[in-house]
Amino acid sequence: MLSPEKVAKLRAAGLEIQPMPLRGSAARLPLYLSPVQAGTPALAESDLAGDMNLGDWLAPHPDRSFLVRVRGDSMVDFGIFDGDLLVVETGRRPRKGEILVAKIHGAYTVKRLGTEEGKPVLLAGNPKYPSIPIVPGEMRIGGVVRSVVRRYGD
Repeated sequence: MLSPEKVAKLRAAGLEIQPMPLRGSAARLPLYLSPVQAGTPALAESDLAGDMNLGDWLAPHPDRSFLVRVRGDSMVDFGIFDGDLLVVETGRRPRKGEILVAKIHGAYTVKRLGTEEGKPVLLAGNPKYPSIPIVPGEMRIGGVVRSVVRRYGD
């Protein structure tokens, strides 16, 4: 879990975060061996592989991770939608192609790290939004997105 000082700092900067339980405290769910087809239906086997701790899978490093809710539609082509929860890991440098949370021009945003004409940019996942050039000293990385959580129904 992030330190109270880090949480206060992120909140003071305008990032609404939610606490995340530490490893091992999440419910364990059954995991089946046979995957479900997303194309042509196939027979499924009912062999149970065991239990899976969803918290461990979503946040491999909970001691340096936090949750943040997405607002807006700039990342829909990357599978991130308004209302989704992002599991964000702090303390590591993002690599090209990874999705990150960054503070730029005084506000937080979620974008993919990329390049255009050999220069680093933040890429939107929606053609309605332009790329944001990364100017040294004008951007702070909040963390790298590790997981996206979406809930359907009630």
